[in-house]
Amino acid sequence: MIIVKIIGGLGGQMFQYAYAKNLEQRGYKVKIDISKSKRFKLHGGYQLNKFKIDLKTTTNVSNFQSELGLRKFLKEKSLLFNETFLNIPKNEYVKGRFQTEKYFKEIRAILLEQFVIKEKHSNSTVAFSEEIKSKENSCSLHVRRGDFISDRKTNSIHGTCGLHYYSEAIKLINKKYSNTHFYVFSDDLNWAKQSIKIENVTYIDHEVIPHEDMHLMSLCKHNITANSSFSWWGAWLNTNKDKTVIAPKTWFTESENEVACESWIKL
Repeated sequence: MIIVKIIGGLGGQMFQYAYAKNLEQRGYKVKIDISKSKRFKLHGGYQLNKFKIDLKTTTNVSNFQSELGLRKFLKEKSLLFNETFLNIPKNEYVKGRFQTEKYFKEIRAILLEQFVIKEKHSNSTVAFSEEIKSKENSCSLHVRRGDFISDRKTNSIHGTCGLHYYSEAIKLINKKYSNTHFYVFSDDLNWAKQSIKIENVTYIDHEVIPHEDMHLMSLCKHNITANSSFSWWGAWLNTNKDKTVIAPKTWFTESENEVACESWIKL
C-alpha cells in the first residue's frame, strides 16, 4: 500500500492526487492521506472531493505506519522530476509536491475525466462559459497576489509576476491571434484592473468555489498563467490542441524546478 499525503491549496492537492493516481495505474494499491489537508484552512482545506475522483482516502496514517513498520515518510527532496518516485517500494508513505506533469502526463485522459466538478455549475459560471465559447479567440489571464504578497515567507519562496511579464504575454497573444478577448482571474481584481493595461477584457468577478474558475480558465483557447498551481491546472486542463500557454520563467524565486510544461512559452 502506498499512502500519498495531500496538503496545500486546490492546485497543490491536484498535483499530489495526479501523482497518486498514476501510481495506481502502474499497479500499486494507493490511498491519499487527507488528515492534514482538512486542517489546512489558508486555502480552504480539503478540496478534491468536489471532483469526480476515485482514489480512497485515509486519515489513520499512524496505525498504517506502525503495522507495516514504515519510516515516517519518503519525502521528495527537490522540485525536479525524480523517476524513482514512480518506482518505489511496495509499502510507503510519500510526501511531496510533485509539481511537474512528468509524474502523470501518461494518464492525461484519465485526469481529464476525473478533474470534473461533480455538482451543477453556478448560474454565473454557466453564463461566463457560454460567453467564452462564443469568442473567436479567448485567453485567460491569472494574477495571483493574496498570501504571495501578504505573507513574508510565502513571498520569499514564490515572489510574484511583475507587470512586465503580463505586458509581454498580452503582446505575444495579440501578435499571434486576432480579435482576442481576455478573461482576467485574480484574488485582487482591483489591482489587476488598475495595473494591467489590457483591451477587450472581462474580469471574472463572482462568488463560486475555485474549481469553477479553474474550469472557466480551461475553456479559454489560450492561457497566461501566474506562478500559481491554480492557473497551471487551468491551462493544463485546456483541451484546445492548438493552445498557446504562456508561463513565467521564474516559478519559485530560488528552487530549480520543472513546473512549466515543455510546450509552454516561458517569459
